[in-house]
Amino acid sequence: MKFSAVALLGALVVGISGCASSDADEIADGRVSTVDHKFGATTITGTPTRIVAADTQWLDALLELGIQPVGYLAAGPMGDERGLFPWESGVDASAKELDRSAIQQFGVPLKAEEIAALDPDLILGGFSVADQDDFDQLSKIAPTIAGLSDVQVDPWQDQVEILGRVLDKESRADEIVESTNGQIDALAQRLPGLKGKTALLSQYVFPASQLVIVADPKDGASGLFTRLGMLLPPKLVEEAGVGGRLILSPERVDALSADVVVLLPNGGTLEDMMKLPGFADLPAVKGGGLAIVDYPTVAGLNTPSSLSLEYSLESITPQLEAVAG
Repeated sequence: MKFSAVALLGALVVGISGCASSDADEIADGRVSTVDHKFGATTITGTPTRIVAADTQWLDALLELGIQPVGYLAAGPMGDERGLFPWESGVDASAKELDRSAIQQFGVPLKAEEIAALDPDLILGGFSVADQDDFDQLSKIAPTIAGLSDVQVDPWQDQVEILGRVLDKESRADEIVESTNGQIDALAQRLPGLKGKTALLSQYVFPASQLVIVADPKDGASGLFTRLGMLLPPKLVEEAGVGGRLILSPERVDALSADVVVLLPNGGTLEDMMKLPGFADLPAVKGGGLAIVDYPTVAGLNTPSSLSLEYSLESITPQLEAVAG
């Protein structure tokens, strides 16, 4: 079964409680940018100042560029009292948290009337814009950018670069991408033994007895591992096919056969995981590559940004070091 990025985050909540292009030409009334995405192309005239980020990756990109949203959708009930992840504390108190149901339940659309009340001049939807109807409805309110391609999670670099062009902050965008990629590259150079090793990002949802695995090397959630020179197990990639995410039964715990496994025991503990037949014999368990993480850490890798990677990478570095040798 395929599993979307929204469903992954939704399951986390339930369990525990393209490429784009942009042109900027001087015209009579200012800048004009065109951004290509999975539902077509969006033209943005002028430099937006009232931006709704209905996606945690877009929200993070805004923060890195020094821009405050008027509305946002991030961690919901799994965040702080404002529904934010730890790395998003810089969101101004005046910004409005959007209805959390859009991330608590898979398939619940954004509420157009709630967004319209914020009088935005740009809506950053990402995977929160589920289909063409959602996009068309939001586009009637303000220029809207949906997911950039058919992968479940967009590469964070593309989002930063697009916003840099749209907001006339290209230089800052380049600095963000170069700095974060530079940190990852430095880690790869320090740990050359990672090259060619396998890695997986996953969760086990105890209430549903389901194993969820990201198995698409092109997905933004796999970007950290691939940049480190690591691979996703080829057989899993083939099994996942288009969509790149799998839901498996407990009997398929052997699917976690990778050198590094980043795992959220959703609604359980490591002890509970060790009781699953075959789990204790996995290469990551025996070789020191098993990273048992919390919700913010797995979300920071599942929907990565420059901010979230800095937060989450620290938690799994000991396992990367153990596997690198």
